[in-house]
Amino acid sequence: MIKSLSSSKFLIPAMIVLAVLAAGTGFYISLKQSQQKLKNPNIEGLFWPSPKIIQPFESVDQLGQSFGLEQINNKWSFIFFGYTHCPDICPITMSVMAETYKQLKTEYKDLQIIFVTVDPVRDTTEKLAAYVTYFNEDFIGLGGSTEMVNSLTRQIGIAYYLNNEETSDNYLVDHSASIFLFDPKARMVGKFSPPQETEKIINQFKNIRQFIDAQ
Repeated sequence: MIKSLSSSKFLIPAMIVLAVLAAGTGFYISLKQSQQKLKNPNIEGLFWPSPKIIQPFESVDQLGQSFGLEQINNKWSFIFFGYTHCPDICPITMSVMAETYKQLKTEYKDLQIIFVTVDPVRDTTEKLAAYVTYFNEDFIGLGGSTEMVNSLTRQIGIAYYLNNEETSDNYLVDHSASIFLFDPKARMVGKFSPPQETEKIINQFKNIRQFIDAQ
């Protein structure tokens, strides 16, 4: 009887210590998993934890007004690079973005869709205005000089090539088919790769935005 009591006397504290250690270990593992998730969450298209921050740039919008970093700040911006003479990728992508914007703007009021021409010589402000507003009156078209366009493309890493060796005005331009997402702090936080689908873009955007807003 005495031996039994003596064993119990040491057994109960030992069990308590083991329970505390187990709980502490579980908490530590859970904390590390949460921290790892914040650093590298499994969200398609998300650039994290080191998104590129856009530096000041210059361009001209479809109304002939100056457009730069100030107009990117404080908004969620979808940016697509193309040109108005594009026969396939651009009109398809812009149509998808028109439907995407139509659905998202009912829930979010701080969105803007920006089309940046990579063919500024042919894409005058008048052509840009006619082109972007065909898809949606709210859409923004950016152009200006080649130097202005490059002040943005070089930062993002957009490569394009004008097949204009001949004198014909009907040349094609090779360019990226991806859409890039910038948060209100002018950070490039996401990329939507082709093929572009409205529901896929909406789901990706919501996941990315929810994650960024939680930081």
